[in-house]
Amino acid sequence: MKNKKIGIVTLNGEFNYGNRLQNFALQLVLSEFNADVCTLEIKNSKFDKIKKEFWNGNIGCIGDIYYLSKKIISKLTFSSIKKRKNYRLMQAEKLKIIEKFTKENIKVKKINRKHLNEFQSNYDLFIVGSDQVWNPNIIEFDSTHFLNFTAPEKRYSYSASFGVDELLNSPSLLKEHYKNYLTQMSYISVREDSGTKIVEQLLHKTIDTAPDPTLLLNKNEWKKALQIKDCERKPFILVYFVSEISEKILNKITDFAKKKNLEILQIMGDTFGEDRVIVDPKQFVEMIYQAQYVFTDSFHGSVFSIIMETPFFVFKRTDNKGTYTRIDSLVSKFNIECAIVTDEAKLSGRLMLFNFESTRYLLEEERKGES
Repeated sequence: MKNKKIGIVTLNGEFNYGNRLQNFALQLVLSEFNADVCTLEIKNSKFDKIKKEFWNGNIGCIGDIYYLSKKIISKLTFSSIKKRKNYRLMQAEKLKIIEKFTKENIKVKKINRKHLNEFQSNYDLFIVGSDQVWNPNIIEFDSTHFLNFTAPEKRYSYSASFGVDELLNSPSLLKEHYKNYLTQMSYISVREDSGTKIVEQLLHKTIDTAPDPTLLLNKNEWKKALQIKDCERKPFILVYFVSEISEKILNKITDFAKKKNLEILQIMGDTFGEDRVIVDPKQFVEMIYQAQYVFTDSFHGSVFSIIMETPFFVFKRTDNKGTYTRIDSLVSKFNIECAIVTDEAKLSGRLMLFNFESTRYLLEEERKGES
């Protein structure tokens, strides 16, 4: 990697903490090898955006017409329009704060999609990852995240996530699309075991599983990189849910807080709410470090709780957008299954099961495997 010019392609989310932090971590780790690293922010035309919103592939069978019709209709329902309005409110509020972190900490090059072919000649290689860069519900038939704009020998993935357990048979041409572009990758590593299974079934060859970039830095390295401070406020419970919190879960958290005599602070996830605080990615990690306990449905909320050795409880998302595979794989790898909360789980009894000394050892072993 020494003296290489490397372009990172990831999901560009100025309203997602995990996305910004994994991007920051990958840039930092690559830079330590004296690589010149830049993240590409690929700009789409209005036509590209509309095409991606509704359909970005070819009709392969009659079932695809049904799939397309169902997709379009689902976006026109009252509840869907209401959710998108709420989502845009969240984006607008978080953008103001998180965008500043990106400008100060991540080297970004904005490039129009139509100029990618000529632009790529300036780079030695490109890395797609981490985050859900291969999630079919996000990219569908968009081949940019398979680095199709550059030569196959320059195409690498690091800890790429599919965000789903499997590729479905609808749209009918989706699996063939993925197979075609994955075959052209020079090197592939994915984040979850489920992703390994998807690729190996498509390509019939063994590939690597690699940790999320955020896991490549230990607690002290994160504290130094983000200049994190010790807690100077009243002890608190931190709540960070990407999806909306159900009343049942909220009651469980409230009861726990009362028993522990702790106040509750909630960071805004993907749903807008006046009672939620908006922080930048540095403050996100800092609050996880400072909290007595963390309640979350987030993959990166769980990751940083593990890194910062903060007891945490993780719930299934209520919007059904995220699969539990990512979190299952994470807690299993670090022997911290006690963090998973089911309906009947008694939280207080689980606290004694957290063994961060063991988790710390497993994290170090994971990092050694990547060095």
